[in-house]
Amino acid sequence: MENNIKKIEIITDYAYLRMLTKLLDDNEVSGYTIIKDVMGKGTRGNKDGHGISGGFKNCYVMVCCSEEEAKKVSDIIKPLLTRSGGMAIISDAHWVVHS
Repeated sequence: MENNIKKIEIITDYAYLRMLTKLLDDNEVSGYTIIKDVMGKGTRGNKDGHGISGGFKNCYVMVCCSEEEAKKVSDIIKPLLTRSGGMAIISDAHWVVHS
């Protein structure tokens, strides 16, 4: 059995990860997955994970949720993304129920 959900993928500078998770936790987002040290290239140049301070690192945060919760998450992360230069993608997904 599958349930229709929304998948939110957020990529932001590693320096903003704590702020992002605080926003999600303070707004009672049901859960998320974090992958640290994501590499890539965007409008702010290469993010290759090199450097002592973490200033050249990105992180990836994934949230799977209902459409209503996706709207809430979108609204709360917009100001952070404006500051951090990160990005977010919301797409349709199917949750495979395994129990």
